Amino acid sequence: AMSDVQPTADDLKQVLKTNLALRDGQQSTLDVKDWVMDTAMMAKVLQATKLAGFDSAEIAGGQSFQIAISNGYNPFAIADALSNAMKDEGGQKTIELQMLFRGANALGFRHYDKDVVVATLNEFYKNGITKIRFFDALNDIDNLDLPESIKAKPGLILQAALCFGSYKDAPELYSDSYYVNYAKQLVAKGFNHIAIKDMSGQMTSERMQKLLPMLQELLKPLGVPLELHIHSTNAATSKEATRTAIALGIDSIETVEGPLKGGSSHHDWADICGDSLSGDVAYAELQALSKRVWGGKLERRDSQVEAKLKDQLCSAGVPGGAMPFVIRDLRTQMPTIVAKYHKVKQAEIDKEYRFTSEAVHPKPVLKDAGVSFAELVGLFIDELKAVCSDAAYPLLVTPTADICCKQAIANLAFGKNPYSKQLGDRYLNANGTTGADPRFTKLVLGHYGEFKAYDGKGTTMAPDAVVTEFFEQHSKHGFLRVTQHPSKQENGSDMQDARAAAWRLIQAAGPKALSFANFDQLTLMYALKPTSAPGQDPVAKAVGAYASRAKQACINGTGVTFPGYETIMQPILDHLGAWLSVKPQLGVSSVMDTKLGDLGLNLYRRLFRAYATLPVTQEVTRVLNNLTNLVSSDHTSDDLKAAVAFVGDSFRNLDFRPKSQGESVYEQARETFRQLTIGELFASLAITHSLVNSVDKHGTVPKLAAEKAITLGDLGSYSKGENLSSGSAWERKLYYSVKGRYTTVENDLLRRMAEWQR
Repeated sequence: AMSDVQPTADDLKQVLKTNLALRDGQQSTLDVKDWVMDTAMMAKVLQATKLAGFDSAEIAGGQSFQIAISNGYNPFAIADALSNAMKDEGGQKTIELQMLFRGANALGFRHYDKDVVVATLNEFYKNGITKIRFFDALNDIDNLDLPESIKAKPGLILQAALCFGSYKDAPELYSDSYYVNYAKQLVAKGFNHIAIKDMSGQMTSERMQKLLPMLQELLKPLGVPLELHIHSTNAATSKEATRTAIALGIDSIETVEGPLKGGSSHHDWADICGDSLSGDVAYAELQALSKRVWGGKLERRDSQVEAKLKDQLCSAGVPGGAMPFVIRDLRTQMPTIVAKYHKVKQAEIDKEYRFTSEAVHPKPVLKDAGVSFAELVGLFIDELKAVCSDAAYPLLVTPTADICCKQAIANLAFGKNPYSKQLGDRYLNANGTTGADPRFTKLVLGHYGEFKAYDGKGTTMAPDAVVTEFFEQHSKHGFLRVTQHPSKQENGSDMQDARAAAWRLIQAAGPKALSFANFDQLTLMYALKPTSAPGQDPVAKAVGAYASRAKQACINGTGVTFPGYETIMQPILDHLGAWLSVKPQLGVSSVMDTKLGDLGLNLYRRLFRAYATLPVTQEVTRVLNNLTNLVSSDHTSDDLKAAVAFVGDSFRNLDFRPKSQGESVYEQARETFRQLTIGELFASLAITHSLVNSVDKHGTVPKLAAEKAITLGDLGSYSKGENLSSGSAWERKLYYSVKGRYTTVENDLLRRMAEWQR
């Protein structure tokens, strides 16, 4: 039913908006393989989002970190490319770029060492993220420690989310005062922004009218904005709750625009506003673009859940993102669960009728087909309630929703008698061994943190002692209840182990690995890597997938490129694609004259490391050593020595690696590299490769390769058609060689620009 509290036109104009399509919209609806991670397409969505009046967009964090790696993308590089593209001519951001961060769980599902948490946050900030949402599935504030180095970052919005939910069986646990007291502690800890995060669609307009004013009374005097994040699984209820929040003056809301809206995702702005957007051209263009980006035969996971089943699960607090796997697993286990259900119920009937005459009162016999799937879902919901009660009523958000739902299904399928009140009957198999998911055991025993009551007395809500004793006794992994809060542990070996793995990968993959990510980023990917089969290396697999995609960066033909061309070109293309998607006015000559440093601080630094390990740059060292033999020979003529010097100087002039050891020398070399244009970089590498081949072919007559040393300035003047009329035949040959390489790269970029700017 429509709420009595409705927003005015002014209310709708004043509320700030965030488009979640690129992260939560995809995570809520799509399979891993269907995610859009092409930076050009993402930048187009961001530009259209900005032009449609949105203030921010979510592009990173949550499950997208592991999904990017699984699809062969560097999540840090994506953020870097998008951040650089979305700056104005003065280098200022034009839209807030935000990410989701799971506190002590970082971007995974366990507690990570603090140095990993800090390094991950620093790396995303360095790559352009200016708003970070922190949340903990247990609302345990001790899992949300803010490092001092992060609090000191200028311009960084540090938002803490209040994970919202409720239990009909225990409404007092997550009361309005609970959330207000939690928010009070979060602000005291250093968070400068607060969000209500309702993942399972439990918020109603009536509850909003009670809770929101209480939070505003606390936060407004402190200048702390309040944002609403509410999934649209429970569509009518969540829409009215959102409209009520806008009418009550909430500072900002979040939507998902385009084909990924609705279902277990979020409402779009048009859903919230109604007909008032009919003449908004920029908003219509955002919708049209989003359809092109995620159009075609889009298969949404949440569309697999029937409306009646969705309503049934939603009423039990199951988040929309968990519903597809709940339905899938229940269908898979249905024969086992139904057979067990019949066996238990038949045993109860047999017991009830054991003293009754069959002739007087015939004993009923259950039919095998007597349980519909909707009834099976009802059995699951009953068991989920029991599982949540055993665990002291955790909020059903990621990952606790996944943990508790999977445990409820496991009890129904594998427990001795899941319809019993005894823990052993529900969690133990028929042979007496535990069927408890290790993650559920850890949840019960406090390995993820505490359930705090936020009642001003420091009260915690732990499972009953009999429950913890049972799970300690039957833990097949030997887990014991936690005696010290998991967030208080000292740094372990997460970072050290990850660094070692990153170093091994660089040694094995060389330029390919460094083209994909720098050493620090590879380290964090290993620390937070996706789950994989034993013996598999998901980061190495990502580098392989990236290298396969990078082959498309090669220019067709022979003699126009150099070994490892794609290693340098692919990172540039990732940035250029994003950049030119929002700056279509730039021509190809402007692109060729763009300095590497203008594509972003992080890009040119990563390119420099990859450049230093290219086969062609390694060949330079070999050839220079070989030329020394000619100079030192007693039989070498003066003319030949001069030619050798020209060739040697050409190699050194076009080699941008440090000429000696030392930090200052390295920084100077990197600064020179930063000032290179795209055209100069590729021309220098191509000419260097030609010189290497020429010297190898004409070893003792290098004068065929040079009449003077080639400089970076020569590459610039020859590429623009200068010095053509004057000079020797050798110089004219060099001109045609340089100009040919420039033209080849220009034509290739022209073709790509036409695709990016469509």
